[in-house]
Amino acid sequence: MKSPPSELTSLCPHLDVCNGCPTMRVSYADQVSAKQKTIQNTLQYYVEIVEMVSAESLSFYRNRADFWYDPAQKLGFRSKNDRFEGVSVPSCQLVSPRAQKLYQFLQSRAPALGWQPYSVMEQTGYLRYVVIRESKSTRGLLVSFITFTRDKESEMEGLANELLALKLADGIIWMHHPGFNDSVDGEIIQEWGIPLLVETLNGIAFNYNAKCFFQTNPRMAEKLQQYVIDLVPEKNAVLDLYCGVGLFSIPLAMRGHLVKGIEMGKESILYARKNAHALGLNDDSFSFEVGDVPKVLQVMEKANEKYDTIILDPPRSGLSKKIWRRILRLQPKQFIYVSCNLDALKRDLEWLEEYAEFKIENPCAFDLFPHTTHVETVLNIKIEKVKEYPKGGF
Repeated sequence: MKSPPSELTSLCPHLDVCNGCPTMRVSYADQVSAKQKTIQNTLQYYVEIVEMVSAESLSFYRNRADFWYDPAQKLGFRSKNDRFEGVSVPSCQLVSPRAQKLYQFLQSRAPALGWQPYSVMEQTGYLRYVVIRESKSTRGLLVSFITFTRDKESEMEGLANELLALKLADGIIWMHHPGFNDSVDGEIIQEWGIPLLVETLNGIAFNYNAKCFFQTNPRMAEKLQQYVIDLVPEKNAVLDLYCGVGLFSIPLAMRGHLVKGIEMGKESILYARKNAHALGLNDDSFSFEVGDVPKVLQVMEKANEKYDTIILDPPRSGLSKKIWRRILRLQPKQFIYVSCNLDALKRDLEWLEEYAEFKIENPCAFDLFPHTTHVETVLNIKIEKVKEYPKGGF
């Protein structure tokens, strides 16, 4: 286990009301130790020792913060004691000082705009969320306003121009989400300034916009990326499922692997292609495809595609039995599973066990989320034998 960074010099002043850093009162060394024990207890049937890679920084490490506009017109996070109430967090220790300054301005400005908070229960109102995203490489900063309706165009434009004039943000995005669910997403209506970010990991520049997923702790994602690509043997055919903007696919293609990436998000695939071309990669060495993973796998299996290594970096909900069956038909020798949800990971290993015999090598965890119970776990799964199972039930 690598040495943890120095402890925080002070606790967050919002700790009693905000649940963003629930374990901040615990020493960081104990946080890391607790995470390691949790992983080993949860996966004890499959692994014995898991190496832990500690966080590089304990504050200002996040590149994204989603601020809710609560019924009382407070912009902030949800209360630790009442999820229907918001709390202001002007001194949040998760985001950079520049992001804090932008948040403080918007927090004071929002009520004066007269924008009504969106109500999930009543399905009325205007402003849902304000999302601040920043690059830890260039210090560029984006702010997205997610609204329930498409009106107030002149007010939104005025605010955007004000933010640019004050240099509080480099790009402003107005997103419309008319659905009744509580989602931090939407259709982009209008953009001002420079509406994209550039993050450099291990010397590779990744461009992405407000609709793309990117790991929230870039400096630790850099270590995670390097670890994953080093697990892939030379000159393999690699399938990267849930590939995002090419975090693993692009460096693997640069190493000479033949890589195919699959992702549901159209914007992420668009930027994955742009990122690869910007690095001079030839279309013969990679392909990125938009699609629902189970459906795409079905097409690939019918086309008799084969892959040596399959990288899995799914959402928190994990995989499914259907996905395991379909990817095993591609005859991989190796799965590299990157998981942010230990319970889902354990369940997925139990499902894989129904279809194949395997062993796990080099288990390693990366603390991308200090002061929380969350951790990113990487398993190098070697397939030894595929069991007999029905070919039907795609």
